[in-house]
Amino acid sequence: MGERRGFTDWFAELLHLKDVPFMGVPNYMFSIEYWLGGISASALAWQALTGLLLLFYYEPSNAYNSTMSIIHNVSFGSIILSSHLYGAYIMIFAVYLHGLYMMVKGGYKKPRGFQWILGVLMFVLTLGVSFIGYSLTGDVLATDAVDVGRGVLTALGLQSLIPVIFGNGTELDLFSRLLAWHITIAAAIILLFMLHFYLAEENGFMPRLRDVGYRAPAVISKGGLQPWWPRNFIYMVALAFMTWGIIILIPSILALPSVYPHVPVLFSPYPGPSPTSPQAASVPAYPPWFFLFLYKMADMPLGLTADMMIGMIIPIIILLIIPALDRGEKLHPLDRPGILALMLIGLVWLIELSVWSALQPGVPVNPTWAIAVMLPPLVIIIAGIYALYRAWLRVRDKVLNGGPAMGRSATWALSKPAALTIGYITAILAIIVIALSVALNPISDGPYIGVLWGTALLLLSATIFSYFYARYI
Repeated sequence: MGERRGFTDWFAELLHLKDVPFMGVPNYMFSIEYWLGGISASALAWQALTGLLLLFYYEPSNAYNSTMSIIHNVSFGSIILSSHLYGAYIMIFAVYLHGLYMMVKGGYKKPRGFQWILGVLMFVLTLGVSFIGYSLTGDVLATDAVDVGRGVLTALGLQSLIPVIFGNGTELDLFSRLLAWHITIAAAIILLFMLHFYLAEENGFMPRLRDVGYRAPAVISKGGLQPWWPRNFIYMVALAFMTWGIIILIPSILALPSVYPHVPVLFSPYPGPSPTSPQAASVPAYPPWFFLFLYKMADMPLGLTADMMIGMIIPIIILLIIPALDRGEKLHPLDRPGILALMLIGLVWLIELSVWSALQPGVPVNPTWAIAVMLPPLVIIIAGIYALYRAWLRVRDKVLNGGPAMGRSATWALSKPAALTIGYITAILAIIVIALSVALNPISDGPYIGVLWGTALLLLSATIFSYFYARYI
């Protein structure tokens, strides 16, 4: 009588998962900061799924009305549309965090230089595909966004691209081309992601800097690592469920009848009014929140061409050439004061301009105010980083050669029986929540179903995380 196999063994044999050449990781890497790229990938998968579903109902010839019809007449349409919007938001936010984290750790250094460049290109394409997707709704904000897009192309001397991207001026051609570009750029992101993922597997996760002596190349020793299957797979499934739960839950809460009237237009889960409606005149010309900084740059007194070069083109070029600018071996952030200062200045300016744009959308900036807002952070950060660097030089050798560890301190640990108990409880709650959603109307009760589904996914994520902790950590 043969040995009885478990479900995971059967499933692995069915799909040859034990033969997949993916790399396992040390236990300490099962932490969210190491998986920000995985969160972005989970959001990308959700965008692909919901985008394909929306294609069944979206009509370029009747963009606004078909979008509103998805919300009001399609089963689960409000959940699909609002989560597609917030999926883009979560993906962009995760990419921001992932990029900042990798810059702090020197993730652009060898052997990950090209991997970094691919990440920057994917980030730019993600912003572009999100801008186009935001414009596809046909509401008043989409109309403003298209007008701004045309203006930016003109300012950059690329007005010949306007008919290529935005069509010949008819509504049908506009939204047909936007849809085609949306799909094309999304496909390009997926292809680049596959290459990025391949390089990430080849290079491995970025290890703790102290484990490699704060010097590049920072690679994990593959000896003694447990196999990728099923540890990494289970953790990634839990992470994906968590991401999808957040993507569904947040816009569904904002879409609840008692909440929706009070939601700022910047974070609305649904399109605004039609550009031909009387309400259109009362809606500020807000862009998506992730382009607020760029809209305020367009209000700067240097002229639109210079503003776009400073706010968009130059930062992209800098990000792309960072691997060439900083080719040294040192990985500690304070051993790279120029890169650290550049990152902090860019981050502070981005936040400042975004808040400014939200408070005063479309208001031209007085030169005095531009200097008053932009100059102090520049001076403070450069002076502060210089002072930190001078102090770091006095203690660097002690810290890097056996001094106090720069990693985590001891953390509270949950017992494995307690973790399994939590997993059972969250699994039961998830089943109850899903059962409750079955009783609701998939059209009129969309936001309530979304709240239940998002909650259920988060509960299932907690179940899988609990099982993972009890079984593998």
